[in-house]
Amino acid sequence: MAITTYAELKAAAANWLVRGDLTARIPEFITLAEARLNRVLRTRLAETDVALSAVIGVRTIPLPAGLTEALALWIVGGEGRTKLRFVAAELIGAASLQGEPAAWTVDGATLAFDRPCDQAYPLTLRMLRGHALSDSAPTNGLLAEAPDVYLFATLCEAGPFLRDAELAGAYEAKLDRAIAELNAKDARSRAPRTLGVELADLFLERGR
Repeated sequence: MAITTYAELKAAAANWLVRGDLTARIPEFITLAEARLNRVLRTRLAETDVALSAVIGVRTIPLPAGLTEALALWIVGGEGRTKLRFVAAELIGAASLQGEPAAWTVDGATLAFDRPCDQAYPLTLRMLRGHALSDSAPTNGLLAEAPDVYLFATLCEAGPFLRDAELAGAYEAKLDRAIAELNAKDARSRAPRTLGVELADLFLERGR
């Protein structure tokens, strides 16, 4: 059967477990699987850009819902985007005078700047968004691209509940292989851009 939606994933997990009494538990297994995948996967499938707005006189903004990792932050202006420098939270400091921020960090549940903002600057945050299927959000990029990763991660969480170490080990092996293949594919999709930059740098160096 196809595995393209939350309902189909639940049905597939029940089929693989060959247990008709786990219907109420399978959503728990999926939630636990997503918590794990959100920690170990850093693929382009989870990358998204979110529009934010600074607040005049304030140097923090609440983190967007669903964020698992912040990747980059830009101020958006009429002539394009200006990338802000990331600084570790313990090193960023905080100027007292308001102005245009030049650096940012993640501090607790907020994005924090190196100074209070003097304008409501439009911002774009590139981040990793957590995978979270539900009846109201029945699909996402990871399920569409790698349903095997979702299924095997779900089955891994069922193993301890069923107290079946052999079953859990078999699905752990399948999950590890599926994740490795997904990461390799993601790396290949990024390679042409990296190679293009390297070749351009090489030609510039030779032209000097």
